[in-house]
Amino acid sequence: MNIKHMLNKYTLLALFGLAAVLLLSFGRGAMADDYSLPPRGTEPIIVPDANTDPIHYDGARLQVHALFSQSWPWDELNWQNVWTVIEWYDGQDTWYPVAGWQGNLDAIAQGDAGWVGTKEWWVGKENLGTGPFRWQIYEYPGGPLLVTSEPFNLPDAAGKTLILQPVLEAE
Repeated sequence: MNIKHMLNKYTLLALFGLAAVLLLSFGRGAMADDYSLPPRGTEPIIVPDANTDPIHYDGARLQVHALFSQSWPWDELNWQNVWTVIEWYDGQDTWYPVAGWQGNLDAIAQGDAGWVGTKEWWVGKENLGTGPFRWQIYEYPGGPLLVTSEPFNLPDAAGKTLILQPVLEAE
């Protein structure tokens, strides 16, 4: 009787475990179905390799080289969370974020003056010379604003690179 009681107990435990696994797997499937990527154009964007001869570019590059200040709180704020946004000006006192030109820093490297985070965007030939734009950098998406660049125009010729060099200081 003791063995029979123990087998029933383990059988019941196994059934509860199986039910829990099934519930979790159904829950995950439902979440995955509801997730959708942001809309993108149908044509792929081909960004030339940095080693390609600039004469063969159809567009230009826009880069930020953000110097982290000496007082940057590395223990509290990870460089991977820093969020960059390029905005365009409508000429009537309103700045709008450019769809597709938002994201985290691409990389970080030790420079002569300290740690420098980089972000690069490709400028298609149809946008060359347009503006004004500005670059805003935040601690993280939706977080406190760290720095806003002066207004600028995009490079005016294929093969050029415009580099902005802000200093990032956390509040």
